[in-house]
Amino acid sequence: TASLPAVVSVVEAINEPRYPSFKGIMAAKSKPLETKSLADLGVSADEVGAGAASATMYEFAPRPPKEAGTVIEDDGSGVAAAQLADWLVEKKFV
Repeated sequence: TASLPAVVSVVEAINEPRYPSFKGIMAAKSKPLETKSLADLGVSADEVGAGAASATMYEFAPRPPKEAGTVIEDDGSGVAAAQLADWLVEKKFV
């Protein structure tokens, strides 16, 4: 849980499913599947679903596309080090 207001960010890895191994698939086939109702769990219908949600989504924005990075090539003259230092200062990293 988080105190409100809160900002939540999700990366693309959220959509990468973890696939079970063949051994795991075969083992799952022999396991019993048990279905439970809300009453079995001691929960009323008013406590679940969109109507009972305590979170509200105000805005959704996709991640901006990646931009090409800055390439600083070193020719051995020491100019690249100065260019890198200038770039770091420009981006306010140092």
